[in-house]
Amino acid sequence: MNLTKLDSMRAARWLATGLLGMALAGLACAQGVTTTTVQGTVYLANGQPGSGTVLISWPSFTTAGGALVAAGNTTAAIGADGFLSVNLAPNLGSSPAGLFYTAVFQMSDGSYSTQY
Repeated sequence: MNLTKLDSMRAARWLATGLLGMALAGLACAQGVTTTTVQGTVYLANGQPGSGTVLISWPSFTTAGGALVAAGNTTAAIGADGFLSVNLAPNLGSSPAGLFYTAVFQMSDGSYSTQY
């Protein structure tokens, strides 16, 4: 069977359309992770609210709802009043079991703390 130039162009368009559709579907799935807000007040060792930064990282996992979460990290500011609020994908009931977020606190008084 001989393909004409027109047939080749049609095939290329169908292939491009199919690849674009798969890419958009993948993007839509990646954006479909529901998050939960983790918030509270961060205190220094002396009991006073502390400001600073928290660096949060996590391994890849699948939520209990079946959404794939890629490994990643985020940074959040801790306000002058110690208030911290960050949105994270819930890991309760996730797969693999037993995974956790790692939070490295860099506080205004120069102290560092790692929490899991």
